[in-house]
Amino acid sequence: MKFSNADQVKKWLRLLPVARKEMNAKISFYNQLINDFTRVEYTENEIVRNGLSKNTYKGEINNVHFYRSQIEECKKKYDKLLKDWERLSKLLDSEEITLITEKYLKGNSWDSMEFVMFYSRRQCFRILERAAEKLIGETVGE
Repeated sequence: MKFSNADQVKKWLRLLPVARKEMNAKISFYNQLINDFTRVEYTENEIVRNGLSKNTYKGEINNVHFYRSQIEECKKKYDKLLKDWERLSKLLDSEEITLITEKYLKGNSWDSMEFVMFYSRRQCFRILERAAEKLIGETVGE
């Protein structure tokens, strides 16, 4: 995607924390499924080993590799976003990088930005606008 205006830049920046939250949620979910299937497999093995039953779900529990691949896809997607950010950050000055990092990567609120950046809230908006203007014409997601 090529940024054609400042609003597109800001929209992309707002995707950074959402992508991180999505990645963490999916990884947590898939890890929980992997752990559940591992416990079921262990229990099934114990049941068969003790001769209590021969009917098990063993043949149907093959999804662990799929879940691990989903985790890797989530990580790759987020890593791609971060690589785009690293490339774009080289075009910005230190104030702009600090503001975007604190706001969009660390998740600080606009109210707390006054204490992190030592600028007024309004000045932080101006810095963000200046950064967005610098990034117009750049591409991401390729």
